[in-house]
This record gives sequence, structure tokens and C-alpha cells, in this order.
Amino acid sequence: MPMAVEATRDKSARAPSHFPLGFLGADPARAIGGGLRRRLVTLFAIARTAPGDLVPGLGAAVAAVILVLACALLLDKSVAASMRHLPLRVTRFFHDITTLGEGWVWMLPLALAALALAWASLVARSRRQQARLVVYAERAFFMFSAIALPSLATTILKHVVGRVRPRAFESLGAFHFEPFSFAASKASFPSGHATTVAALVVALGAVAPRWKPAVIVLAFFVFFSRVALEAHFASDVLAGAFIGIAGASAMRRLFAKARIGLRSGMVMAASTQDRAAHLSQGGFGSSTWPLDEVTREPLPAPRLSIVVPMRNESENAGPLIEEIERACAGLSPFEIICVDDGSSDKTALRLTELGASRANLRAFQHAISCGQSAAVRTGVRAARAPIVATLDGDGQNDPSFIPKLLEALEAGGATTGLVAGQRVGRKDTGFKKLQSRVANMVRGRILRDGTRDTGCGLKAFRREVFLALPYFDGLHRFLPALMRREGYEVRLVDVVDRPRRAGRSNYGLFDRLWVGILDLAGVWWLIRRRRRVPIVSNLRKDA
Repeated sequence: MPMAVEATRDKSARAPSHFPLGFLGADPARAIGGGLRRRLVTLFAIARTAPGDLVPGLGAAVAAVILVLACALLLDKSVAASMRHLPLRVTRFFHDITTLGEGWVWMLPLALAALALAWASLVARSRRQQARLVVYAERAFFMFSAIALPSLATTILKHVVGRVRPRAFESLGAFHFEPFSFAASKASFPSGHATTVAALVVALGAVAPRWKPAVIVLAFFVFFSRVALEAHFASDVLAGAFIGIAGASAMRRLFAKARIGLRSGMVMAASTQDRAAHLSQGGFGSSTWPLDEVTREPLPAPRLSIVVPMRNESENAGPLIEEIERACAGLSPFEIICVDDGSSDKTALRLTELGASRANLRAFQHAISCGQSAAVRTGVRAARAPIVATLDGDGQNDPSFIPKLLEALEAGGATTGLVAGQRVGRKDTGFKKLQSRVANMVRGRILRDGTRDTGCGLKAFRREVFLALPYFDGLHRFLPALMRREGYEVRLVDVVDRPRRAGRSNYGLFDRLWVGILDLAGVWWLIRRRRRVPIVSNLRKDA
């Protein structure tokens, strides 16, 4: 998640005094233990503040219970009976496969990897290498936690339930229970192996999505092996899988909120300067921007960074990126930064495919959806150019207007902080147009920002000015008013709107209405509290 981040440029440029050789004399175990302790404190604090975010929704929980009960009543007996007649060579094969579902097979290597990477970060020879090792250590720690937590829950639950394993179902029946038994023969429900591999699918999918399909195949083999070896009923395996998915998903959300290893989930490239800026002075320190498995060499500093927030835009990503490349060919060098805001479709996979052949395309992914403003801010933080242009990921904003925005911003000089597009000939539905007209009219009357359309995604601004603005969810809708509050000029450029290529809008009436009213009141208060913009000059000693 959205994994502290507001380090200043001068702090990032100043290396800690111990780095790297000065730290070698310190106790590595104490340094690693301190880093681990800080992370655990952070995780526990976030879990206490929002415990409801760590449990599945009521609907999902009810659906899971119904599916497990249906499986138990309809399939357990018949499936268990059919497993008695499997050929010996088949059971031998599954006996070898099922070992991969044991928790220690994954948790022990992950724990050792986390410790080894944490130690290596202490002796790294460069800040870039240290940043990479810290992130990898945090991800190994996340995967260990994502498997260990649901596995522990399953172990406790199976001994509390005390369901007898299928080997004895013909004499005792499929629903014979001896609660609070610690005998292995009476620990069938739920399956610990199923919990482990299901959690592995979720955890690996968060840090290395390219391997997720292979792990899913492995998981199904392990699922079937538990039934084939008469170690579990089908409903035991299903229940174990649900627990693994729910537990690992909870840990994924927790680590993302804590900004530990999963700040933005997957990253195809990252700014070395930003990564190094957030290392603490204790080696295995605070979290940094995540890295891709494939590391690229540093690219030349771009003239322009183009930030594209996306959510469920897998069909629009390819055509839009191609359009941006054509429209901005004369602005080279430039970079495209796509931020996948927790999509539930294949947007992240599509961006990975597109980035494989484009050195100037960088992609970030939020572990969970955090909103358009958060996605824009993630992209702006990662941007390496002094000027940033934004446009929506649905294809309705025409990239051919980006050069005009950049030209207007550069022509305005340092006093111009923002050039905003104003849509003409909008292609939205009549109801959506009405929503925007009413919202823009109310906003204009209250804030007096001189802009008739702040909802257009096409904007160009100076990166350092944007990052100096007070951040809140919905910031992107109030940029003209906030820029003027800081004393900067705002220029407007008419742009042509287009119909959405594919998919549907991610924002409805109530998404805009109630939240927009609160945001409007907050921005009005900010403007009222800023009486004067200070004009600062440097007093030279020799003057």
C-alpha cells in the first residue's frame, strides 16, 4: 500500500555516516532485530486501528460457509469412497506432491531468506543495492507472515473441531467429531496443506505476479493429493483454502497499509533517488519503493513525466500508451508512468507485457484501490522529470493535447504552476454531464477558482509544486484552487473529449456527491486560512 515517504531532497542526498563501512562494526543481530521490532510495532498498531479491514466481508464469509457445507453434504462421502480405488502408482505420485503443502517447506526458506537479505542490506556497497535488499527482505517477511498466520489459525481450528480423517469414514461415518483432540487422526477439518498453498498463491501473487499461474497449478495438485491420500475430505480442503486466501489477503492489506514491502505492490522500475531517500539509518530500516524482478539500468533524466492512473483498464492500456508515444514523440526524452489502482482485472498483467518492450514505461500497482488522487500522487512521486502531465486511463483524454499543455506551462514561466484542460464536446451520458455541470457550478461559486471544468484528467504542472500541496483524497479535482492558494497562476487549454473505448466508469453519483461536499468544505477552509503568500528572497552575506 499505498508503503514514510515525505523525505526531502537534501536528506536523500546526505548519506548516513555509517554507510556502508562504518556500520560493519555494529551488531548485525541487534540491527536486524531492531528493524523487525519496528515493523511488528507498526503492523500491530495498524491492525488495532482498523481491525475490520483484516477480516473478509460478511457476504464473502457467508458464501464460503455455504459452499463448505454444500461440499460436505453432497461430495464428502462419494469422493472419499472413490479415493479407495486409486491405483498405487497414483497415490505414490500424490504422496510426493503433498509434501509441498507442508508449512515448513515454505516458511523456513522464507524466514532464512528474510534474515539473509536483511543482513546483506547492512553491508551493501551502495544505497541503491541497500534499497533493493531491504525491499526483498520485507517481501520475504510478508510472504512468511501471509503463510504463517492462516496456518496457525488452521492448526488451532482442526484440533478444536476434531473431525476424524476419511480413512475411518466407513466405520465412523463422514461426520464423526471428537472436539479438542490433539491426535493427528482426528484433525481433518480444515486442511493445513490447503491453507498453506492457498496462502502461497495470494502472497506470491502480490510480490511476483508472473509466477502466480504456476503456483495455482501446484495448489490444485496439493488439494487433490490430500483427498487422494485420504488425509482430508473434500470440504476440509475447501475450508482450508478459504482460510488461506482470507488470511493471506488480510496480511497483504495490512502490509500495504503499513507500507512494508508492498507500498505499491508491483513496480516495473523505480527511482533510485526516491528509494535511497527512505532508508533509515539503521540498515534494515524503513520501507522503500518496491522493485521489479527485472532491474533496468538508469535512464537519462526525462524532460516530461506522463502519469496515467488506471483501474480496471486492461483493454484500454495498450492503445492509450501507443497514442501517448505517438503524440509525445517530439518531447523526448519522456517517461510514461502508469499506476494500477488495485484493479480486479488484468490491468497489471497488461502493463507488465507492455513494459517488457518499452524502456520508458514504468508501472506501479496499489495492493488495494486507494482512489484516483492516490494513484496520481504515487505516479508524481515516482516521476523523474521536473514537469508532469496527467491524463485518465480510460482513453477519453486525447494525448495529442499534451504538447500544448507543456508549451503553455513553459511559456508561463516559473509563476505558472498548472495548465489544466477544459473539455469541449463531452462524450459522456447526459446524466453524467449534468452531474459535472452542477458540481463545477457549485465549486466555482464557493472557491472562485476561475475554472469551469476541473474534472478533466489532462493537466500539466511542476512536480515540486504539486508535492508541496496539502494531500487528501480527491485532491485532483481541486488543483486549480489549491495552486492559486499557493500564489501560482493557472492557465486553461480547451481539449476535445472522446468516448470511452472499453469498460465502464469507476465513479458513480454518490462517489462524487457526498465525498465532494466534504472536500469542497475542506478546500474552502484551506483557502480562507491562507491570507498571504510569502515572497521570499535570499539575504546574502556579502550584500
